[in-house]
Amino acid sequence: MADRNLFGGTPADVAENEAGVRVAGGVGLVWSSAEDSADQVTDLVDINGTPITQLVADERGVVLPFWGPPGAEALWIDFGVGRMKLVSNSVGERFSDHLDRFDPHGSKQYADDQLVGYIPRSGARLTMQPGQTWATANVPELNGDKGDEGLVLSLETDGATPSGYSQYTRLYNNGALYVEPNGAHTPLAVGQWEQAEPDDTAISVARGRAGTRPVFQVRADGRVEAAGNVSAPNVGGARVYSGPTAPANPRVGDVWVQYGA
Repeated sequence: MADRNLFGGTPADVAENEAGVRVAGGVGLVWSSAEDSADQVTDLVDINGTPITQLVADERGVVLPFWGPPGAEALWIDFGVGRMKLVSNSVGERFSDHLDRFDPHGSKQYADDQLVGYIPRSGARLTMQPGQTWATANVPELNGDKGDEGLVLSLETDGATPSGYSQYTRLYNNGALYVEPNGAHTPLAVGQWEQAEPDDTAISVARGRAGTRPVFQVRADGRVEAAGNVSAPNVGGARVYSGPTAPANPRVGDVWVQYGA
């Protein structure tokens, strides 16, 4: 009777007449509530497991123990003088059993299910589905003051280094990313999908938000494109022109490649 609660069988569970005198062998009906619209309950089982549809008091007028319908915590019985509420008498046993269970509310299982996607302190191995976000850092709107800087990610060592720095690669909450190796020389490697097209962008620097108005780009085939002048020790301030006519205001160091004349 795991899904049924036990009723009756206590000194308070008796059949009485209007004068409050116990009625031996009294026959009573069981109802779902005290309202006139209540349904009669006939899904009852006696203490021996035999189905019954009504209650019969014993020779003392006591309502013998019986099992109520599945899930019922209270019933209303009527021995001819009005409905009286009958409360399950197995509450204490059920409460003790509830406390002894490993996960009576399912909260432990719920917590375990939620923690599946969390990252442990070490040994993390995440399985990402397409379109998922691995981690998001919600940072405040910064006003440009360097005093507002905070670290979202930082690679540190336990002790000071000869240069006096203990922080290496780090991501600030203002978006700045510093990639610094810890120890021996390590090149900064930017990998690209092996099937990238020549015009695909490998590195892009924008004037504004990322992806808008690029001013410097490295293409997948190795080309470097800059919106402004490119300066380097072996380039200097030279200007390169091409076309059928010479530049209007040439200066020393200009290079003109004539074609189409």
